[in-house]
Amino acid sequence: MTMSAENVARAQEMRDEGMSYTAIGVELGVARKTVAYQLNPADREKKAAYHEAHREKANAYAREYVAANKDEIRAKGAIYRDAHREEDKASSAAYRAANPDKCRITHSNHYLANRKKRLAYAREYYQNHLSESAAWAANRRAIKAGWLLGATSAQKAEIKEIYRKAAEEPKIRCYLCGKLIPLGDRQVDHILPFDKDGPHLPANLAVTCSKCNLRKNAKHPNELGILI
Repeated sequence: MTMSAENVARAQEMRDEGMSYTAIGVELGVARKTVAYQLNPADREKKAAYHEAHREKANAYAREYVAANKDEIRAKGAIYRDAHREEDKASSAAYRAANPDKCRITHSNHYLANRKKRLAYAREYYQNHLSESAAWAANRRAIKAGWLLGATSAQKAEIKEIYRKAAEEPKIRCYLCGKLIPLGDRQVDHILPFDKDGPHLPANLAVTCSKCNLRKNAKHPNELGILI
């Protein structure tokens, strides 16, 4: 436990008057060893030297403890975060507002130091969540264009199902060429192109192979001589 500069000064006065460390601690509401530590610079230096000499040993012990108690530490952390969620949000927001440049530099340095790890994680997540990733990207574009603002929950669920089928169904045919499309080569196309105000709604979505989708680009199927 630390003491304010004011309390340290008061403790020194009481010590000069002959009071014991224990009595001073009772008076100030702190432990005896805290008073002794604050009033004896030599002890502080000795303690600091001890910590420095045993820093690596202490760090090794801490790492071993964390490795052996991951689940317990994680559970305690989750409980603490849930109990202090709003407080933490407010504290983080206040810190970012007071230190925008420092936060920007810290974020940039962290990104650069972990860029390869982040990219690897993103690639792995994308491969394991193909339908969700594709739906998220399309929905993000649709939200920007305002298409999903009036969509019903049923329509949103149907959109999600279309992307799931494109990523997971064992057999699915390209709506343009009619051929079976192998997994990994399927794309969800806007029949009336998105760039031509085609809605991001179930009736305007169909699964296509990458070759046909690339050939179609931002054209309507009729422009390719294909009747839908």
